[in-house]
Amino acid sequence: MSFRIGLACLVLASGCAHYGTSASGEGAFASVAISLFENESLEAGLQQAMTDTLIQTFFANGSMRVLDEDQAQLVLRGTVTGVLEQPFTLEGGSEQFRITIRLDVSCYDTAEKTSIWEEKGLRGFGIYDAGAARQAVREAALGEAMAMVAGDIVDRTQVGGW
Repeated sequence: MSFRIGLACLVLASGCAHYGTSASGEGAFASVAISLFENESLEAGLQQAMTDTLIQTFFANGSMRVLDEDQAQLVLRGTVTGVLEQPFTLEGGSEQFRITIRLDVSCYDTAEKTSIWEEKGLRGFGIYDAGAARQAVREAALGEAMAMVAGDIVDRTQVGGW
């Protein structure tokens, strides 16, 4: 009798042992390659900065290994389509700006040779105060914008699109 109870517990426990983050319920992908982004914006150097931010976000997340394209299960490709800077607030002599980065990104399954997801117009933003060190705070806000959209891309890639 105790053998049957033990066996039943083992069977029930093994049914709950697997957990994944993909849309299908299992973690099907363990690796990703990130191609150098293209840059259609007027901001010089954004292609490398966005690519580096995305790679660092995958490293920090730890859910997928970042590999070369010929070794990875997924390939991410993207284009920085624009950077928009707009006044955000104007209060008591302190002027704030919102800087938004816009991307088109696709995720490709190398084994199945199919697109997992594709999204146009992904956005991330940062806010900065215009002041004496405007360029430095602007660059920091642009970094925040890139980190925001990189986090969204990592999340989307883990679950196979939204």
